[in-house]
Amino acid sequence: MTTASGPGGYDRRMRPDRSAPAEGTPPRARRQVVLLTVAAAVLQLPFAIVLAVQTETSAAAMIIRIGSAVLSPVIFFVSARWPGPRVAVLAGLVLLDVLVWAAVTPDPGPGGFGMGPGAWSDRGPWSPAEAGPGTTPFYAAFLFAVVAAIVRGNAFWAIASAAGVWAGCLLLGPLLGIGWSVGRVVSATMGLAIAVGIGAFVRRRSELRRQEAVRQNARHAEVVQAERLRIARDLHDVLGHALSQINVQAGVGEHLIDRDPEQARSALAAIRELSRTGLNEVRTVLHTMRSDTGAAEVSGPAPLAPVLGLDAVPALVSRLVGSTDIRVDDRRSTDAEGVRETPGQSTDAAAYRIIQEALTNVLRHAAAGSAQVVIARNSDRLRVRISDDGTGLPDGVEGTGIMGMRERAKLLKGSLTLTSEGRQGTAVDVDLPWNADHAELPDEEPHR
Repeated sequence: MTTASGPGGYDRRMRPDRSAPAEGTPPRARRQVVLLTVAAAVLQLPFAIVLAVQTETSAAAMIIRIGSAVLSPVIFFVSARWPGPRVAVLAGLVLLDVLVWAAVTPDPGPGGFGMGPGAWSDRGPWSPAEAGPGTTPFYAAFLFAVVAAIVRGNAFWAIASAAGVWAGCLLLGPLLGIGWSVGRVVSATMGLAIAVGIGAFVRRRSELRRQEAVRQNARHAEVVQAERLRIARDLHDVLGHALSQINVQAGVGEHLIDRDPEQARSALAAIRELSRTGLNEVRTVLHTMRSDTGAAEVSGPAPLAPVLGLDAVPALVSRLVGSTDIRVDDRRSTDAEGVRETPGQSTDAAAYRIIQEALTNVLRHAAAGSAQVVIARNSDRLRVRISDDGTGLPDGVEGTGIMGMRERAKLLKGSLTLTSEGRQGTAVDVDLPWNADHAELPDEEPHR
């Protein structure tokens, strides 16, 4: 069905698309209906004509048999959008044909099989002497309709119609003087049961595919939401830090512009540098996110700055402006050339951002005289502690920045503990895997 909105002002999904007698999408469904209609006509019509012509029966039985064989494929085709009523109508035609044919056609005697395409004799198949009341064509249109009705969720119509044909023949047959053979009853029961079983099997497979599609869509939505949170978290850390420092420097410049123009000029230069650095970091974050989508090549220029890590913490502290004295105690071991051991890239970047956000909070909110950053490795874990002697969190309230730090640690299967003891300051303890790039990450990570 089309999803376009028509001039009537309502969604055309609410009405059937009468241009396509289809189940599912119009092109595919049209082909399916046409193929099944042709198959039904090929399987029914020639056999019905041969039976009607070669069997000694009444003209009424001949007309009903040939008419049913012609009409049932037509009904199957034109009523494809109503699978429930369609199978019921076709069931009525089958019942009418079976009962009328059996009632007015003479019994060939014990030589006839009473089922299937008739007995074979030395005169060939479907001979008049052996085609009797139990000989019927293959009701392909009806059986196809049973399967289609179940597949499209109309199992009650399909089962009720199949049971109606079966029970109608058994109950009405004796009233019309028809005696059904055991083979005939068994074969008819098996045929109807097979049609119902095929329909149930196809319906179950379709339902499983639909459920899998729903799960895939839900998983996709979760990944999209996780990526949005990641973008918000990274931009908050980068912009929040840069803008808070720009605000401090602007205040310094405004305060000193008359008394100390040279110092005010230095503050303006610092603002320009902070703006440039912040802009480069934003571009780096966005470039990294675009690269994480899995594309082989990413259009646009390369990032303007490398992804920052723990080695950049001293430079970060040197750029911070405020009354807080910040000391860095980096306890990572060094090699012969004085190069410190570096954790995995994901851990390195996450630890840097957590330190950046924690120090930004110290300068903006803590009113601390001093703060300390301790970085250490403990076996295969990275431990970071950011502490200050400030005022602590007001009533334990955690803002967006702290939530972002917790999310960064959680994504790497690490932990973040925040301790705030009133006026005695705040401490942030971070525990991360040393090499999270080789660790098994939560569900959000692999789908990026």
